[in-house]
Amino acid sequence: ADAAAARGLAPGFGTVVARRLRLGSSARTARDTRLLAVDEDRSAGARARLDAIQKQEQDAQFVEDPGERGSVDMFSGLNLTPETLTYWESQHAFFFPRLLLFSMTALGLAASVPQSLGGVFRGDADALSVLATNAAFLLVAAAVTVADLSNRRKELSRLQRELALGDMRVIQRDKFRNERVFPLASLRQAARVAIVYGDAEKVAKDLAAATPFRRRLEQSRILVVPVVERGVSSEKGTKNDDGVADVGPGRWELLKDVVQAWPGAGAGRWLAWPTKNDAWAGYFRRLLASAGVTDPAANRAGGYVTLGVTGQVRGSGAGSPNWDVLLSTFPRNRPGNAADAAAEAAWREATVDSGAVGALGAVDASVDPAAAEKLKDIRADGAARPIGTTLALPSSGAAAAVLRAHEAFYDALARGDEDAMRAAWRPAASLVASNAGALDSGVGFLIGKGARLDGWETVLRPDRRPEGLKLSDVDVTVERDVATVTVLETVANGATLLATQTYEKAKKTTEDDEDEVWILRSHYTIPYGKDTVAKIALRCDERGCVAVPAKAAASAKTAA
Repeated sequence: ADAAAARGLAPGFGTVVARRLRLGSSARTARDTRLLAVDEDRSAGARARLDAIQKQEQDAQFVEDPGERGSVDMFSGLNLTPETLTYWESQHAFFFPRLLLFSMTALGLAASVPQSLGGVFRGDADALSVLATNAAFLLVAAAVTVADLSNRRKELSRLQRELALGDMRVIQRDKFRNERVFPLASLRQAARVAIVYGDAEKVAKDLAAATPFRRRLEQSRILVVPVVERGVSSEKGTKNDDGVADVGPGRWELLKDVVQAWPGAGAGRWLAWPTKNDAWAGYFRRLLASAGVTDPAANRAGGYVTLGVTGQVRGSGAGSPNWDVLLSTFPRNRPGNAADAAAEAAWREATVDSGAVGALGAVDASVDPAAAEKLKDIRADGAARPIGTTLALPSSGAAAAVLRAHEAFYDALARGDEDAMRAAWRPAASLVASNAGALDSGVGFLIGKGARLDGWETVLRPDRRPEGLKLSDVDVTVERDVATVTVLETVANGATLLATQTYEKAKKTTEDDEDEVWILRSHYTIPYGKDTVAKIALRCDERGCVAVPAKAAASAKTAA
């Protein structure tokens, strides 16, 4: 206080200043606290909005009806997109002239009916015959008009559902885990699409069955897209969380770490996954419901749809596709063909390649450029390379053991040796007799449906077995205890067939057994070529072979 008085300040001034400083500091602290709380609220709100946007994008459960984006068509009463109308009209150029002709005829005849009735009342001699003639032609013209309009409505509704699949956005991943997302519509005029639908177990089996054909699917520019039906819990009404990861990118991990193959097991360009799996599962549920299928078990059993290069459905069926039959319906790339070359360029532009992976086929170009070039050569577009001219066949391991059994079968077939053929199938017969095998050839099912079985003694007769048989473009896939070999057969008349053999790994009988024993379980062939329409498929096992129409073998449910 004395110091304050000496400076000419009022007593207590320092105390007041100190109090004001403390109050100012408290006010700033409170203000800062309020501002920080506001900032936190804003951040929380922004995070919530971002989470909502991501959830809406990732977990959308509804695929927009294409009709919601269109306008009303006056002739059908449907909401149709311009794309649907344009495509349909390009395929039915004479529809409207025909409709105009018959509708105007019907109107003219309807206008003449009162005059004809007047003739009847006046008692004209030919009045009844004229009336009957006019009424008959009126009914015919009206019936044709109504039928044309009804058929047009059905075709437009189906076409719009099919073209809607082009809106499906799919994702691919390469070996460096780089990803690309694109709509299926971007593949039109470039590639075909095979969509498999069902529960996780069914879809996983479909992909495992497709893997041995991965290189041939890529050669035919076929993209496989799995859609998993996860179902709804009956108690809680919530979606099950299991299954999708096992058949999504997990298949890529299987291709890298589990599947062994020669000349390579890469996922390649043939496999992609929908970015909105559950939404497209709902799309297929609605398709089944519109067809009168409402049983949840049917949704789990699923089916498949194949789309041509136009984006329209080429085929469909319940259950699982037989991939060899599917491949026979789509031609391979033709070397030197300008249209195929352009389509191939568009296909490679739209998709990504995961590269060659797998213990039996991995090739590092930086380490062994010569081997990489050979691998590129054998995977050439549409090329059918003779065995051993581009890559040395595996000499050890699972692939070598499988190929030894494969060669024993074809040696017996070429020589017509019944004893050698029985020896090739004897282990399979033992498995069937003891009911120990896990695989079914599907031949028994076809026999039960009325197919005729020809024993191997009949198949090997000189007038029945193939003459001048040559093998090319072999491919081996081993996944756990199942191996698959696909190879091209060329017979003396130049016809080409795709052969598929399935092997099952036998358990070692003693601890001293070192070599793996692979048992031949089935042998399938089907015509396969650029200008070939497959009509007959051959299905064989240890008992012999049955020949069935290719359409009857298109779905696995009819062949297994």
